[in-house]
Amino acid sequence: MNKTIIINISGVIFHIEEDAYEFLRSYMNDIKGHFGGYKDHLEIVTDIENRIAEMLSELLLNESKQVIVIADVANVTQRMGKPADFDMPEEEDYDLGNDKSATVLKKLYRDTEDKVIGGVCSGIGHYFGIQPKWTRIGFLLMLFFFGFSVLAYLLLWMIIPKAKTRTDKMEMKGEKINLQAFQKNIEKELKGIGSTLKKSSGISAFFYKIGAFIQNFIEGFVNFLGNTGKMIFKFLGLCLMIFIGFLLIAAFVFLMVFLGYAGNTDIATIFPLNIINQEIRPVLFICAFLIIVVPLIALLFLILRIIFKSKTIPNSLNLSLAIVWIGAIAIGAFFIAKIATEFKEEASYTETTTLNTTSSDSYILRLGDERTLREEQSGKGLNTKLIRISGSDRDFDTPNEFDLELKVSDGDTPILSKTYIARGSNFNDAINNAHQIDYYYQQKDSVLTFDHRFDLRGLSLWRSQQVKIKLQIPVNSTLLIEKRMADRLFWHQLNKCIDREANPETLIRVKATKNGFVCNKTPEVIEKEKEYNAERNIDEEVSDTVLF
Repeated sequence: MNKTIIINISGVIFHIEEDAYEFLRSYMNDIKGHFGGYKDHLEIVTDIENRIAEMLSELLLNESKQVIVIADVANVTQRMGKPADFDMPEEEDYDLGNDKSATVLKKLYRDTEDKVIGGVCSGIGHYFGIQPKWTRIGFLLMLFFFGFSVLAYLLLWMIIPKAKTRTDKMEMKGEKINLQAFQKNIEKELKGIGSTLKKSSGISAFFYKIGAFIQNFIEGFVNFLGNTGKMIFKFLGLCLMIFIGFLLIAAFVFLMVFLGYAGNTDIATIFPLNIINQEIRPVLFICAFLIIVVPLIALLFLILRIIFKSKTIPNSLNLSLAIVWIGAIAIGAFFIAKIATEFKEEASYTETTTLNTTSSDSYILRLGDERTLREEQSGKGLNTKLIRISGSDRDFDTPNEFDLELKVSDGDTPILSKTYIARGSNFNDAINNAHQIDYYYQQKDSVLTFDHRFDLRGLSLWRSQQVKIKLQIPVNSTLLIEKRMADRLFWHQLNKCIDREANPETLIRVKATKNGFVCNKTPEVIEKEKEYNAERNIDEEVSDTVLF
């Protein structure tokens, strides 16, 4: 049973046995005696005490004990070295301190003793084991070629701490922190004083003073940014937290709205929500909510920790948030992949109709403002009624416009073919989805009016449905195409047949020939083509028609 006492080393409280304390006290007295002749001996002794306190704390932590014994003190003093060892002959090259197994960890500091401006480049050079001149050249190259090195330098100046004490300087260079290292650093400082005196004499003194002025100005500016920036960062952090709070509230409100509409029939017409099967909509809505909200919550806690020095989030909460977020991504990806399988196969079928002929072999093509919808009615039997409407909420961004293709027919009657295309998980599903398409047109005498969109029946999901219309016109027939329809549905060649200054109701006349369709060019187009040929000395007659 040994007597223990409580001591304070560099602000750290230790429980130590009495004989160990006497050993340590004698060791510190020897150190004070050895370095007592130096001008800044108090700083040197303080640095050594800090290192000893750090080493003793590591010993207690590694061995899971609370009291320092004499063996611990002997271990620390052996690793640090003893002042008496400095009296040994230099040729023996005795290495003070036997801390061979200790891992030397470098720390990133600004080296203000080897600086051009703020010591950032030299500090980075020490950390990565390269000469400071190469890092300085790198910053200059970034300045000339990329232009952002000044901002990067100032940010690093604000972030990287300055190597103030000898311990900081030794950690910056990756040196062992023992008595020999302290002795070498002192000798380097004495040599550095001589070089500084040389700089301050002669013509170089003028340039040295200019450099010192620039350094002091920039350092003062950076310190100003550092002090003022704290208030700015806190204000910006508070604004960002408020913004994140609004986003979280908005996300929750949207989740409730979407969950409320998840089973509503109206949502089947809203793209891209009408891609999702009704039974999995709530799951995907919740997954999307968590994927968005969890990072916002994590960002909120990060701002609290960095800007406002709040306590760190418990590891259990961090782990829970990570699991929830990864789980939401995994579940969402699973259901999205499941929906994607319903686009695997494509199928189509075609309906062909013979149109009514006209005595003049002339047909007018219009794009209808109204739409035809199928309305299911129940009674004694199920029957269908077609209704015409001028607008519909069912047009909500769903890609349901049709394609129209003109062809010259070999027969004497016009033929209209409607091809319905859709995708599905297999061929049968794709055909069933294609049969859910409704598209209508009307023929009244010589006027053919096409609905501008097609519809999906009932609660049918969108499975890349398409409608392709092929209109076959007999030879020598004439088409009068509404300008609005020609603008939207036909090839760019028709632009030469359209007078942009004419009345929108103007009909473009197109003639069906054996070689294709022909339209008359506008006078403006003909004139421009003649000017083009004249400028380039092209001896070619300009045709007044366009064949397509």
